[in-house]
Amino acid sequence: MWKKVLSCILAVLMTVLLFAACAPEEENLVLPVDSIPASCDPAISDTVAMSTVAANCFEGLVRIDEKGNVQPGAADHWSISDDGLTYTFILRDGLKWHVPDADSTEASSKNPLGQDFIQNFPAAMTADDFVFGLQRAVAKNTAAPGASRLFGIQNAPAVYAGELKTSQLGVSAVDEKTVRIKLSAPDGNFLTALGSPCAMPCSRTFFEKTAGRYGLTASMLLCNGPYYLSNMDPTGKSLTLVRNDDYAGLTPGDIDQCTLVPGKETVEEGGTEYDILADFNSDEGVLDGAVLSASAAANLPKGFEVTEYSNTVNVLLFNMDSDFAGNEDLRLALARATDVSKLSKTGNGLAEGVIPDCCNAVSGTLYRETAGPAKGPGFDLKKAKKSYAAAMEKFEAVATEDEPAPTSFAITFLCLKEDKQAAQSIVQNWQKVFGTALSTTIDTRDTEEELQQALVAGQFDVAFAPMHCSELNAIGVLQQFSGDTEQNLMNLASDEYDHLISLAASARDAETVTGYCFAAEEYLTKNGILLPISQETTCLAVKEKTAEGLQVYPTGSTYLLYLI
Repeated sequence: MWKKVLSCILAVLMTVLLFAACAPEEENLVLPVDSIPASCDPAISDTVAMSTVAANCFEGLVRIDEKGNVQPGAADHWSISDDGLTYTFILRDGLKWHVPDADSTEASSKNPLGQDFIQNFPAAMTADDFVFGLQRAVAKNTAAPGASRLFGIQNAPAVYAGELKTSQLGVSAVDEKTVRIKLSAPDGNFLTALGSPCAMPCSRTFFEKTAGRYGLTASMLLCNGPYYLSNMDPTGKSLTLVRNDDYAGLTPGDIDQCTLVPGKETVEEGGTEYDILADFNSDEGVLDGAVLSASAAANLPKGFEVTEYSNTVNVLLFNMDSDFAGNEDLRLALARATDVSKLSKTGNGLAEGVIPDCCNAVSGTLYRETAGPAKGPGFDLKKAKKSYAAAMEKFEAVATEDEPAPTSFAITFLCLKEDKQAAQSIVQNWQKVFGTALSTTIDTRDTEEELQQALVAGQFDVAFAPMHCSELNAIGVLQQFSGDTEQNLMNLASDEYDHLISLAASARDAETVTGYCFAAEEYLTKNGILLPISQETTCLAVKEKTAEGLQVYPTGSTYLLYLI
């Protein structure tokens, strides 16, 4: 009899081993990001890696799809009051937090929160998780980089400034499944803002228990998205996302897991990042996909599927705080004496406006297709000379013996080193038109990061720079130039412009939004504040058969691992 029992046991073991041998290996995509963050708290997201974690490991009331459109997220449905000020969201059934357990890479037995706390933590999500997440996002001590996206919520600016308590923010939990949000004014961009990393939910109980360590390790983070954060390498070499079986939404994970590693197109010798291009050109390369420049993607070997995203506009911008460029006549004189085609980079088409092709007017409607090209002052040397002469006449009219009218101007033209030749052609043309009275110094920077720092510091009169789109809709792009923000590189302060943005934000339909956005865009172009020059594309390259279905947002960053 024992022989029969033993035979049965062996048969079962052989069957298990056979199935194990035949079972497919778990799919693990390896993707490069700019750097591995020290924290994965979505409220403080400010890098591609953090945005990727937020998009895949969390789900807000709404979710943004691969075209930048708003889709249902943790909310099954919602309603908006007739005046556009009150949003009511009804959560879907079965929402749960993924709670780190003993089987995770960072075992809860090592979790300083304590084994009992983890085991007894209530995983079911409630409306308060979304209320607390929004309160954290605009709290002064959080210092969330994306907090301004939520300033349309009632009292949000005052809470952010520390003038009001977070409990006074216009968000509330009506019951366990209902979230109500009140705005101070209608905002056509609000639903898109709710899909941004800073608007993700957060458990009040769990957050308070972490005592300032939220998001610093995988065991210190609760996730509710298609994936959960499984591991954060303490040396900063990788992040691992694993498909979340507790997820109850509409966008389940499409692959088993994904590892994010630091990587760049080109890496200095001795660097710690993956050299993306070298990896892709190697038979032993481990990367499965990457976001690349168009020039890099054009040189990839066979076996890659490439998707283009038109998300960058190269612009000539004028510093409104500059004594020279802040003068409307002088600024228009330069703008009208600029042949933008001379600044168009090889292989790039001329831009039709400040807003790139990837942006929506409202969810489901591409802005550029509807709006058409935004006109500027135009290349007209006669009008350029008239504008210059008008400026000189005004100077003469107010000149005194102590402060005579200027007879010459010295301006700084800022650009990347790679664009110096194009800049020289523009400057030479200016000098032909305006003579030696205009002295221009071309100031170059080696990298875009260095150029950005100089722009933020205001170290220029005129600059030629790439504007990479970080917003998914036209309103979001234009709002960057309104008020005292780091993105307002021209230092524009205009009541007329701000009013147009306000009207665009309060509109509800695509046609009206497009009309006001277009008026604001042409305010920038016709007044020579921003001259669109050329457009560029970012490319997502993925290995065929291994990373099919991988997508990014139209802005060209943030990997999307889930199915839409």
